[in-house]
Amino acid sequence: MNLSREFTQEVNGTSINFQVTYNPQTHFFAVVENHDIHYTLGFNPATKEWTTKDGPQPAISVDELAQLVQKSFGVFV
Repeated sequence: MNLSREFTQEVNGTSINFQVTYNPQTHFFAVVENHDIHYTLGFNPATKEWTTKDGPQPAISVDELAQLVQKSFGVFV
């Protein structure tokens, strides 16, 4: 099973490459923007909220990133 996805999103006229890997042990996603910026995306089922940690804020909103990640994996929560 492939637990990694890659997609590009245009932000203010600039293309941003996202590499996302799902960790089945933590249920978080390791995100890398443009092969350089690293952070973790996670979903809290109790609050139904997506958040990032372990790095800078993403180039797009956390909610938009969460939608793109869910779309790329074909699973929505």
